[in-house]
Amino acid sequence: MYLATIFKVCKMLYQLFWFLAACCTFIVNALWLCCNFASVGIPWLMLLLFLVCIGSKFVKLKSPADDVVMSMLSKNEKEHDGTEALFWPIVNRGGAFDAPDNSLVAINQCLAQKCQKILLDLSMTCDGKAIIFHKSTLEKANINEPVYKLQSSFFENFNIAEHHPLGTLFPPEKVLTFEKLLKLLESSEVTVFLLASQINSSMLDIVRETAAKCPIFTKRIIFCCSSPTAIYQLRQHCPDLLCGLWMEKSCFSILPRYLNTSTILLSIVGAIYRNIIAPVIGVSLVFIHKDEFNAQISTLWKNVGVRPIVYTINSPNEKRYFQQVTKTLYLTDSLRSEPQLIFKPKRKQ
Repeated sequence: MYLATIFKVCKMLYQLFWFLAACCTFIVNALWLCCNFASVGIPWLMLLLFLVCIGSKFVKLKSPADDVVMSMLSKNEKEHDGTEALFWPIVNRGGAFDAPDNSLVAINQCLAQKCQKILLDLSMTCDGKAIIFHKSTLEKANINEPVYKLQSSFFENFNIAEHHPLGTLFPPEKVLTFEKLLKLLESSEVTVFLLASQINSSMLDIVRETAAKCPIFTKRIIFCCSSPTAIYQLRQHCPDLLCGLWMEKSCFSILPRYLNTSTILLSIVGAIYRNIIAPVIGVSLVFIHKDEFNAQISTLWKNVGVRPIVYTINSPNEKRYFQQVTKTLYLTDSLRSEPQLIFKPKRKQ
């Protein structure tokens, strides 16, 4: 009886040994196969990247001069003792938390508080009319149709203040058209970041024609979108146009943390955008989500001649951090939490 039990135990140990040996053999073979693929593929991949880098030198567009970019961005005030005060941010949709989005009253509120950098949304109706509007305004009104499927006549009587949380404090406000925005720029010193969320051929044609015919466009407007192709097409016909690349928050962040693939993929994608795409299309600015921004990312973008802008920053503590520590321009939804209005900058003794 004992001999039979000992025999069974030895048999089980023997089978376990061969199972572990088979697993080790499989892992070794898999690693050997991966090494073979890597040894064959990596040199060709490096050669391909080398050829792409060389080819990009022949198709790249020259970026606008740095002094031109600074003339549109640096409207900082200085203290009486010569020290630089906290600079004003870029106000998203004219201050979506303070006034109706993309409205004339929101723009006037920003100018009244000496904030001259405003981001507005450019949309296109189905009949080819450009308006300053964002889809979130339709969502607040319980309208599920996208902007590009609606006629321009629909927006003529649309009250954008009606569905805003603070709408009762403002008179009825009509949708601002692209033509009215250009007239407004003629009589003010405001710098408008025009963000196009939906890119199509009609919108590119309007922007291209306006940039060619209207001198104020290239002096007061920075065109922004998430499509490098659209920026490249516009800057081919209008080299003086300042453009900003909008980087959407990466979808890789939804992957499990233990995979550690999000950091690797973000690094690869970021390197491609910084070292290949951005120099080719000649962008001057890049919008980066605050969850994917740090001092190293900022330095890498500045090294290729592109100024980073962080979005969306609404906390006073976050604003003070980006103003005083990282010295980075940011996008905000409200001016009520600005450190300029809450705190006084410290003066040097």
